[in-house]
Amino acid sequence: MNFFIGSLESILEYIVKIGSIGLELVGIIVMIHASIQGLLRWIRHEEDGPQLEEGILTALEFMMCGEVLKTVTAHNMDDYIALGAIIILRFALAFEVQWELKNKAWHEERAKAAEKNSNS
Repeated sequence: MNFFIGSLESILEYIVKIGSIGLELVGIIVMIHASIQGLLRWIRHEEDGPQLEEGILTALEFMMCGEVLKTVTAHNMDDYIALGAIIILRFALAFEVQWELKNKAWHEERAKAAEKNSNS
């Protein structure tokens, strides 16, 4: 019976490791894609939209999912502390990017309203 449980735990750890690496890889790909698009828009002097921030936010969400998945196989308090710290840092980054997106949208709305009022 102990062999069977040990085998299931090994399989679970293997699945979690593959899943978390896969999610973090997707996050990295999304972030690289968003960065390249942002760079190309910057080179072409196009209007800077929220695409870069949204790409970073999406990438951070994938990476946080990978970290949350790792909590399934955490075995001691040190593992939980390390994972918790990483999750908190990534959450703080995601919160800051989301705040920046909302702030940018608010400023754009105010600029459009001011422009509309000046044209009237």
